[in-house]
Amino acid sequence: MVYYAINLSIKFKRGTYMNKAIFWDFDGTLVHSQHLWSNAIYETLLHYIPDTPVTFEEIRALTFDLYPWDTPDEDFTQITGSRWWKHMEGRFSEKYVKAGVPLDTAQQASTHIREKILQKEKYHLYEDTLSVLGACRILGYHNYILSNNYPELPEMAEDLGLTSFFDEIIVSGLVGYDKPRREIFQIALETADFPEVCYMVGDNPVADIQGARQMKIPGILVHRGEHPDADHCLDTLTQLLTIPGFR
Repeated sequence: MVYYAINLSIKFKRGTYMNKAIFWDFDGTLVHSQHLWSNAIYETLLHYIPDTPVTFEEIRALTFDLYPWDTPDEDFTQITGSRWWKHMEGRFSEKYVKAGVPLDTAQQASTHIREKILQKEKYHLYEDTLSVLGACRILGYHNYILSNNYPELPEMAEDLGLTSFFDEIIVSGLVGYDKPRREIFQIALETADFPEVCYMVGDNPVADIQGARQMKIPGILVHRGEHPDADHCLDTLTQLLTIPGFR
């Protein structure tokens, strides 16, 4: 927490130091949430049909191809911003109907999932998130969130006290491309002014690690154990500071 206090009073000017950047995934990397989307979908269904025979496990099974990041080869540039949620409401409704929910109820319930996803209390920072972000800033790194997520992620990051640690937040719901597509990594590199040194830190071996590798960005896998595609595999964010050459 010491790093957090120091970070607020330090300004780094690009060009004064070597341009170094870290691209951070969000959920599963900086914060954790317990089955966020599946729980939101199921809790909303229970609100409309308290005695529904549909189980949480059935809902969860239906969500594995639900989100734009499940089909990253598709171009979603036409459904960014507010249109992103309209698209998702249609997808939620389809899944409800497939689970046996009447169409009118499915359509009504689908419009209320967003409010559950955007509840701040659903998200919990890892205990070392703030200290490591602050330490990285002190070491001269520019931090960027690079996330497959909904368009309001910048506001959520602010609510969670993360904004001051980041130069920019790049989110698929605003740019229309999902990791591991090259386009979203290219946007990240351009946003960071093509840093001389950069890393991708995330918990997804495909979206984060393989996506970074195709752009020749070293990939650091966290909170997921070992994986052969990652340059480094860490149990905690704090271990990032011990990687040889990182400092």
